[in-house]
Amino acid sequence: MREYNTHSNLISLYRHVCWLDIQALKPGNTSIHSDASTPGVQEFLDSAQASAPPLVCPGLTLGERILQAVQATRQAVDTNTNLGIILLTAPLIQAWQGRAGRKLEAALQETLHHSTVQDARDVYQAIRLAQPGGLGQAESQDISEEPTVTLLSAMELSASKDRVALQYSSNFHDIFHFGRPHYRSLLMRWRDECWAACGLYLAFLARFPDSLIGRKCGMLKAREISDMITPFEKEFCRSDSPVRYKTQLLEIDDCLKRDRINPGTTADLTVASIFAEGLEML
Repeated sequence: MREYNTHSNLISLYRHVCWLDIQALKPGNTSIHSDASTPGVQEFLDSAQASAPPLVCPGLTLGERILQAVQATRQAVDTNTNLGIILLTAPLIQAWQGRAGRKLEAALQETLHHSTVQDARDVYQAIRLAQPGGLGQAESQDISEEPTVTLLSAMELSASKDRVALQYSSNFHDIFHFGRPHYRSLLMRWRDECWAACGLYLAFLARFPDSLIGRKCGMLKAREISDMITPFEKEFCRSDSPVRYKTQLLEIDDCLKRDRINPGTTADLTVASIFAEGLEML
């Protein structure tokens, strides 16, 4: 009964955080506050529903967990909705299930360092299946080829241009040492998950130029967006009433979507941070 409850709680947590992701007003990204996004809200909800069981399934390797979650997603929706979320939450789940009384961050380090070449092959297959935008080509271990290094080593090769890959090479430093404490602080102040998620999203975007924007539009544009959002984020996160800024947030959202600029990596980091915080509560 205890194992069943743990399994059910993991699924519930994952789906709740994915639900929160589309409830929060995240300028430029999919949410219930705008119908201008493609894919839309229902596709993200369907993706969370489909990908949860393989993601939390006990006994899978890290690569299997990621590949099966992406396969389940593609069966549910015919587009890439959650590759970044899967890539970030799967190692956290793997580490949490094998933590054996250790802190999650320590267990994660072992999980990542014990990744294998087969994990990398499974993840490469998952990425090819998801077909994310703006990947380009790499001089070594390109996604179109079969990898010959471990998953961690492959991610280290991509870390300079992709902030999801950087989490692997830094033991999720952004998640544990910025995302989680910042979200916790905003949640304590506002007592509202959706506004805390919005504030964390803005904080990530202000501090770290979005690597999806960088791949699609160039790093100059990514830095320009971060510079643009920084003064607003500072004022917003100091406020005692975030709802007062809803109109401005919607204006920024409309502007970014009109220019087809989506800080997708920022959204993935936000989801992973809230999920990591939730794991500590289970």
